[in-house]
Amino acid sequence: MNNKYKYTYEKTGDYCYKDTNILINKLNITNDEDLFNAERELVSLRTYELNEKPLKGNFDFKYLKNIHKYLFQDVYKWAGEIRSCNIAKQDLFCLTEHIETFASDVFNKLKKEKYFIGYDKETILNKLVELFADINALHPFREGNGRSQRVFIEY
Repeated sequence: MNNKYKYTYEKTGDYCYKDTNILINKLNITNDEDLFNAERELVSLRTYELNEKPLKGNFDFKYLKNIHKYLFQDVYKWAGEIRSCNIAKQDLFCLTEHIETFASDVFNKLKKEKYFIGYDKETILNKLVELFADINALHPFREGNGRSQRVFIEY
């Protein structure tokens, strides 16, 4: 996608067109900028739909995966699936072999805190910031983590 959002990847063969860093997509777009624009438009439409009619579910890892699947269903066949390669921006995100365990910790903590029900506004805000940071560190998907976690947090 556009250069300011580039990640580094352990391996790209399973996700990218041969000899490129362009994600294999349902639209068969092989141009980086065109894919970025198409993804932005399609995901924006799906985000609008979710704003109008939110997905039902529990605030758990499965729910986050369902949000990702819904948002990216038109673009990637692996939408909603846990990534199989390690990724980093400046720092490494959760290693693939630890995603399930870390996700369990993050979402069990949220459940234990009763989803912040009954907390005062300032505490809720602080807890949401902490949750957002934890889900960001988890970074369970090959692409689209930020957009998925924003929808999750908004809910």
